[in-house]
Amino acid sequence: MKRIVSILLVAVMLLAMSTVTIFAENQFLGECIYEDRFFEQHVAGTYFEDYYYYFEAYYHHVDENDPNSEIDWVLVHTWYLFEDMPFGTLIGNRAVHVSSRHVPFITGYGVYDVKQDCFFDLAFDNTVKKYEDLEDVVNNKLRIGNLFGDIDLDEQLTILDATTLQIGLVEGKYRDPYSEENNIADFDFDEKVTVMDATAIQMKLAKVEA
Repeated sequence: MKRIVSILLVAVMLLAMSTVTIFAENQFLGECIYEDRFFEQHVAGTYFEDYYYYFEAYYHHVDENDPNSEIDWVLVHTWYLFEDMPFGTLIGNRAVHVSSRHVPFITGYGVYDVKQDCFFDLAFDNTVKKYEDLEDVVNNKLRIGNLFGDIDLDEQLTILDATTLQIGLVEGKYRDPYSEENNIADFDFDEKVTVMDATAIQMKLAKVEA
């Protein structure tokens, strides 16, 4: 059983690595240099011990123009094999899965603060605001998650997204409030997906075109 799980975890890790945009020397270094700390602080002694995945997506340096300078924080992605109820948050203009309602920070994105030797969940707004360049890394350097309102997942916000949302409503696509689709489609921030979200997308596009 553990062998099967290990194979699955390796497959997931390779898939995650393939979706991370390479950006200079700050990308994944080929080994997770802070995984031991994550294991000690969040996993050791729990039933997650054999069923978690951990990946370091981006290394932020004190001097971002000098990849040899000290690393001050790391964007990390973790996942628990049996967890399928992630929450999402908006970071800049991207909807990002950050944590689980069942297992906070075992599933989702977070930051490892090197100096504080502590991991922080991106689900909390103050985490994003605390770390310089974090929003830029998520939105532009890695483009993590999905463009907010991009219902047809073409990395653009267009009138087709409003149309696709309306079709999805007719098909009953947005019944699960914790789904990835809902995280992207709740454009008016009322914690439910309705035709008003399609209207909000149209209004946003109208303002851009005006």
